[in-house]
Amino acid sequence: MKTKRLLLFVLILFCCSVVQTQAAKPVYLAAGAGLKDCLNEQIVLYKKTAPDVTVIPNYEASGKLQEQINNGAPVDVFISANQDKMDLVESKNLLVSETRKNLVTNKIVLIVPSNGKSPIHCFNCLGGDKLKIKGLAIGDPKVVPAGKYATEIFDFLEITDQVMPKVVFAQNVRAVLTYVAQNEVDAGIVYLTDALIMKDKVEVVAEAPKDSHSPVIFPAAIVRTGDNPDGGKAFLQFLFSPEAEKVFKKFGYGMAPKPFTPNP
Repeated sequence: MKTKRLLLFVLILFCCSVVQTQAAKPVYLAAGAGLKDCLNEQIVLYKKTAPDVTVIPNYEASGKLQEQINNGAPVDVFISANQDKMDLVESKNLLVSETRKNLVTNKIVLIVPSNGKSPIHCFNCLGGDKLKIKGLAIGDPKVVPAGKYATEIFDFLEITDQVMPKVVFAQNVRAVLTYVAQNEVDAGIVYLTDALIMKDKVEVVAEAPKDSHSPVIFPAAIVRTGDNPDGGKAFLQFLFSPEAEKVFKKFGYGMAPKPFTPNP
């Protein structure tokens, strides 16, 4: 009898240990650099509803994250700053089926140092003589979606040839923001949400002209390279909750339109 009780006790301890291990398994998040402040706050908020779960974020240019995922980096949730980088991950069959959803929207803006001395006040100004050599910072279009949006705007305004010789390429949008805030360049092109973070050091002088670039929509999905899809799904579900929506809006994001579902 004592032996049976001992075996039962050991079994209970083992089961509890397994449950605790599963509950403590972290969620690895890969997200565009511009989302850093907002998602850090979301993670703190999520911790209140799931205290046993640790979300470990990696913030970088979406193109760099896409390359890391395609090379097998352990990622449970990927939030890209554009559709293209998510498409590249999906093309490798690395997304968990039917988990990809559009999460938030953003705006592209032109910023200058907030010292009031900049002669630049519109996107068309970038094609004139108001920019110094190496005077405009944008993200590297190969890996930074905001940089790609910027080049689309130049093409739309037909100022590409005039602007590109004066461009400084940055590794992500936060680097662009820093260049402008520190008065190292005349202007920069970032997301509105980035500009709002340093509104005491940078000034938004213009929003990108209508239809001048692809829609700025940030998709999110569960990735196969991670080993905690259930934890990833729970965190992603939280990001679509009313509580998370309030945080996104506080940081200047819009919520992506929900897909149209016809009535049965």
